[in-house]
Amino acid sequence: MTPGATGVIWALGFVILEAIQFVFFGNVFQRISSFQFGFFVFALTTVAFVSWSALCRPDQLRRAFGQPRLLLSINLTATLSWIFFLLAVQIIEPAIAYTIGAAAMPLAAWAFYHLGVKEGAKPRNRAEFLGFLLIFSGVAYLGIVTITGWSGFTRGGSGGLAAVGVALAFAEGVLFTWLLVLCQRLDRQDVDASVVFGLRFPLYVLVAGMLGVAGFDQKAALGWQEMAIIITLGILVIVPPLYALQRAVALVSTLTISILTALGPFVIFALQMVEGRVDYSTATLIGLAVFFAGSLAAAFGAIRGANAT
Repeated sequence: MTPGATGVIWALGFVILEAIQFVFFGNVFQRISSFQFGFFVFALTTVAFVSWSALCRPDQLRRAFGQPRLLLSINLTATLSWIFFLLAVQIIEPAIAYTIGAAAMPLAAWAFYHLGVKEGAKPRNRAEFLGFLLIFSGVAYLGIVTITGWSGFTRGGSGGLAAVGVALAFAEGVLFTWLLVLCQRLDRQDVDASVVFGLRFPLYVLVAGMLGVAGFDQKAALGWQEMAIIITLGILVIVPPLYALQRAVALVSTLTISILTALGPFVIFALQMVEGRVDYSTATLIGLAVFFAGSLAAAFGAIRGANAT
């Protein structure tokens, strides 16, 4: 199997696992502070991966620490991205939050290309370009659906808070794309994906801890037993998709990852219907269908483009 095909498999694994993550978070963050949750989950994850790196990859850990500005940029971008994501997914319908963030990624990759960022990319053929137009149309429609109250769920109803949720989801997608670019740069310094993964979150742990102590996004207090179960489940739904993504980053382009990430909304839509917290919305389903058609066309073009290189 070629490295490109392996990277596509890792990216698709990320999409499926992340769909489960979105539905889980959308439910849990109605009852628990996203910052308290994030502090515990990412503190444990960071300690585990950095400790493993120190024991098994000390040379790569030293190489990573030899790039302090790049590490700081990765941490700052990851921190903002996760804060925006964790807020967006509890404000608006999870399938829409995912779709808007996913649509922002190819947009951002194209913008980076025009800004002269070498990791940026433009559509490589007509299929990708057509897919891009459909994706943009679908996500614009979903933004309107959310703000006007036609979606299956918006915390606080339609209007201002819904618009904030849409903006947060879009900003998260842009920041996440930039995070992929930064991680690719560290990967080119011969730093293993596991090492990069562990070094992405220290700043987020610090910020989430301070915001959690300050009571930001505070919900009703939970017992330690329930909290421990939620944190354990959180680790199980966060670490595998992020690790899969980190492996994909080392093997395929940012644009390819961005396009494949756009394949997840229907999985989330189905899961949230099974969960039952989000109402069925025909308007949401129409937007997802347009988006899905675009993502299929773009994914076909991305695979053709990858095979041509």
